[in-house]
Amino acid sequence: MRYFKQLAAGLALVGLSASAVAETLVVGDQSYNARAVMEAAGVLADLPYTLEWKQFTAGSPVAEALNVGSLDIGLLGDAPPLFLGALGAPIKVIGVSQQSRQGVAILVRKGSDIHSLQDLRGKRAAIWKGSWSQQLLLTALDNAGVPRDTVQYSYLSALDASHALDGGSVDVIATWEPYVTQQERQGARVLATAEGLIPAQSFVVANNAAIKDKRAPIEDFLKRLRKARDWALSDPAHTAAYAEAWAKSSRADSEIARIWFARAQTDVAAPTAETVANAQKTVDFFAGLGLIKTYSAAGLFDTSFAGALAGSQEKHP
Repeated sequence: MRYFKQLAAGLALVGLSASAVAETLVVGDQSYNARAVMEAAGVLADLPYTLEWKQFTAGSPVAEALNVGSLDIGLLGDAPPLFLGALGAPIKVIGVSQQSRQGVAILVRKGSDIHSLQDLRGKRAAIWKGSWSQQLLLTALDNAGVPRDTVQYSYLSALDASHALDGGSVDVIATWEPYVTQQERQGARVLATAEGLIPAQSFVVANNAAIKDKRAPIEDFLKRLRKARDWALSDPAHTAAYAEAWAKSSRADSEIARIWFARAQTDVAAPTAETVANAQKTVDFFAGLGLIKTYSAAGLFDTSFAGALAGSQEKHP
């Protein structure tokens, strides 16, 4: 009898172990960014669960996939999850990623007669509605005392906006990386950046069901992501290796990636009171445009994963 009890207990442990190994964490990434840095840093070895990556080209579909539960966690800019938060979506922000705000900018092409925000009256601007792009340009105009309605707007994706600037169908764009670096290498000039104007935060967002049912894999993933980000910041050679890995995966220019990543100095940390306050600013901005209803952003944040994201977030030259 004792033998059978021991055997049953052993089989139960094996079953639990097999269940843990079989568990799958589905992660939504954008254009291989997180995957590239984690692979380059070598932090994905010996995972105690299956990691399934899904790649997206923009933040809105990541947010929607989180909303319907087809992703466990996703990495994306702040606006899409904040928009979903206004609708009471079953998601929580569990981490915040910040990069240099110099990589979110208002640009005019080489040779343009526009030299300041004051010169934008009567000009044609390309922005993407409900994004850093729209928030940056309109906030910059407000700060400069330029009425918003003196500018003509075309609502274009970041890629299409870059092409429109090249072709001359618009005079100015507000965009983000890697388009800022690409345009600068072609001689484009920066009129203003997000620095001092908008938060330009990125979030690690989890579906509520995953928080409940997959806490251990999520914590493990966050630890590995933080380790990879710290690795990329610790040495220029690591930044270059990250750039090469990303360029290979995304079939992009590795030199553009190297310049972008060196400037971005992207980190990842737990949400703080400042994170929440900045999110509220973004909510209030878009509510002012009538794109969402205003609400308390604090309820969208979950700080219970702070331990997994603890560690050095020091910026390195």
